[in-house]
Amino acid sequence: MIQKIKILWAKIVFIYRFVKEQSIEYWNTHTIGVSIGLLVFVFFIALFWKNIFISVGSGQQGIRWSRINGTEVNEIFGEGLHIIWPWDKMYIYSTRLQTQTDTMQILTSEGLTVKVEFSYRFYLIKDSIPTIHKNLGIEYASNFVKPEVEAASMAIIGNFAPEQLYKMSSLVIQSTIKYYLSKQLLEQNIVMDDYLIRKISLPDLVSSSIERKMVAEQLSYEFTYKIAIEEKEKQRKMIEAEGIRQFEELSKISILKWKGLEVTSEFAKSNNSKIIIMGNGKNDLPLLLNSDGKK
Repeated sequence: MIQKIKILWAKIVFIYRFVKEQSIEYWNTHTIGVSIGLLVFVFFIALFWKNIFISVGSGQQGIRWSRINGTEVNEIFGEGLHIIWPWDKMYIYSTRLQTQTDTMQILTSEGLTVKVEFSYRFYLIKDSIPTIHKNLGIEYASNFVKPEVEAASMAIIGNFAPEQLYKMSSLVIQSTIKYYLSKQLLEQNIVMDDYLIRKISLPDLVSSSIERKMVAEQLSYEFTYKIAIEEKEKQRKMIEAEGIRQFEELSKISILKWKGLEVTSEFAKSNNSKIIIMGNGKNDLPLLLNSDGKK
């Protein structure tokens, strides 16, 4: 066994020495050619460094476009460093949540223009980037998502009158636009995360007119409420008057005299001395005199 190892080691050493001698001889013979070849190779690597060594960052995915086969839809490059042919291209897509802000002038249903400031959030469905790249391209956000959002905003917000936009909660409009966009974008493997209206600005003349109208409406509601209260008070007094009339018919005593008798009865219960003079007439009221001379 040891003998075989020695023989194998001798062969390896022989091959190494032979290759070394041949390399030295070739180098001595072709020094200039080898040097030029190495320089060309290094220059080629340096020149096409960015096209050969591709770094895919965190939250990104890469799609390779081959000059021979086109877009490689079955190959997705994840995070890290990748090496490709210099004549191919790598397109990097973000898979993170993206936020865009926009401002639009929208024509309402009454022909007036309102200024709307809004933001929207969206993200790409992972592993569907090859399809997105073939159908929409790297500029999908500006060429597809933004026009869809603007069209939905104009279509939905434009259906309302300025007064409705002034009074209505923005949550209703936001949820309607988000629902519409979710269906449109999902067809292209894009998820609409949220749609937020930041501000709706009406023309100053329209805003002032709506505010005056709302103040007038509140005053009208206040007057209507006061009238309703007065009507109820009127009904109460009518019921009270009817009760007094029925009382006088049944008792044959006027309500004024009855009240006078009640007051007299209460005074008569006190401990101090007093003089009560009762009238003889039908409508005469009792007269109370304080015999102590105190007021």
